[in-house]
Amino acid sequence: MDVKEIMKRPIKVDKDRKLSDAIKIMEKKGVLRLPVVNDGKLIGVLTATNIIEKIGDPRSLNIDVTVFHISSSVTKNPYTISAKENVKKALEFFKSDYISILPVIEDEDLVGMITRKHMIPLVESKGTVGNAMAKNYNTLSWGDRVIHARKQYLDQGIRYFSIKSQNNFVGFASVKDLLFGLYKFRKAINSKHHPETLIKEFKIEEIRNSNPEMLSIDMPLEKLRKQMTKKTQFAYPVSDSSNNVVGFIGHHEILLNSEIRT
Repeated sequence: MDVKEIMKRPIKVDKDRKLSDAIKIMEKKGVLRLPVVNDGKLIGVLTATNIIEKIGDPRSLNIDVTVFHISSSVTKNPYTISAKENVKKALEFFKSDYISILPVIEDEDLVGMITRKHMIPLVESKGTVGNAMAKNYNTLSWGDRVIHARKQYLDQGIRYFSIKSQNNFVGFASVKDLLFGLYKFRKAINSKHHPETLIKEFKIEEIRNSNPEMLSIDMPLEKLRKQMTKKTQFAYPVSDSSNNVVGFIGHHEILLNSEIRT
């Protein structure tokens, strides 16, 4: 199967548009990355990481968050894939930690895009959720600051955060929650005094996913894969037999333990 058979119409944005426009598109379309164009030609991609780094920067707190432009946050020279390439090549790309979108190029033109989510229906997964889950997560306490989670994400690559209150699991936060949570908070404090003080009071419980579906470590990964082709939940916490959170799993972890169906 070739990439052209599975690619989606690119949800592209022009580099001269405002960053706030891109965030609105991401939220509406349920994506965390977008191809960026200039005069119709691909020049880069805009990712959740780009935005979280920009709008959470303490040096930018006195600037209206809605005035930032996409051009200030683009990752240039992104990895791309040909429309004629086999989807197995795309899966190889997506198993990387740092590639979550592949603009599709044909004769130097942007003709489509694929993401990790688009690969989920095409693969067959082996093993259990416990085998595949990400164990690289941090536990935050009720009352911890969002900017603390942001720093851990940017500096250490921590993408999942378990949230506890009085030693009880009360929810989790992911990259998606950091992105949209930070943006909405920044908009709310745009016209207020001392934003540097206010952001220190922005607590992790304000962006958490509460009462999420919890997965068992023994759940077959193939069963979860099928479930994630129908549901929109971005990530799942995983628990052991004592109902303790021991990891998290999302599209990336599934693809790391999958191969294209023959």
